[in-house]
Amino acid sequence: SGRRAAMAAFPLSSLDWLEIVETGTFDSASWPYPKETRYGLHLHAGLGTLASFDATRHQDQFNLLKTQLATRLQGMRNVVVHSPWGEYGHEDHVQLFRAVAALADELDLQIWVPGYFADKSEALMKHNLRDFGQPTLPLATDRLLAEELSRIYIRTGCWTWYEDYSWPATECFLPYHPKRTSLATPVRPDALQRIIFPAAEVIRPSGLRWRLRETRRRLLSWYNRRGWA
Repeated sequence: SGRRAAMAAFPLSSLDWLEIVETGTFDSASWPYPKETRYGLHLHAGLGTLASFDATRHQDQFNLLKTQLATRLQGMRNVVVHSPWGEYGHEDHVQLFRAVAALADELDLQIWVPGYFADKSEALMKHNLRDFGQPTLPLATDRLLAEELSRIYIRTGCWTWYEDYSWPATECFLPYHPKRTSLATPVRPDALQRIIFPAAEVIRPSGLRWRLRETRRRLLSWYNRRGWA
């Protein structure tokens, strides 16, 4: 209901909302070295922190996204989408990138991703940079629009970010070129922007159950890292 209210108040008439229900997958991959799949990242029920976690529906969602986007992206040339490391490390963001990338050749799309990452997603970002060209020059962000959108989401009860987050003054975008990276100059990680979280907002859970979860996550992450090229 909050999402519907937010979309009804959205100030841009060009909005096209897919209305796909989220699958509760956030933080269920084995970060910082998750296992990559064709539909996004491999998820672990024991790591999921949301009651709505549904790994099966998440996999099915990949084909649903492809089907809907194949129609909506017809005639488009440039598409800005989430990165394959999910900016700050969000499993749904990674899946959306995979879905759009799977349509790139068929629809002749040039894909761009925002040049953000966080500590959690840094390793996956570095692992995927080989598929990207050099970032654009820094571009000014529309901070007034960002603040207006955040107020709408907060007012409708569906804001999932930090209320006192300060939007960066500039941002850059990286072009996706998976077939031409052997000819390109490698992208330096320091060309991207690290997301800085408000210190007062960072919550570190404790307790035996959380420590067991973190132990399992670290073991899975260590195992996955051995298979990374």
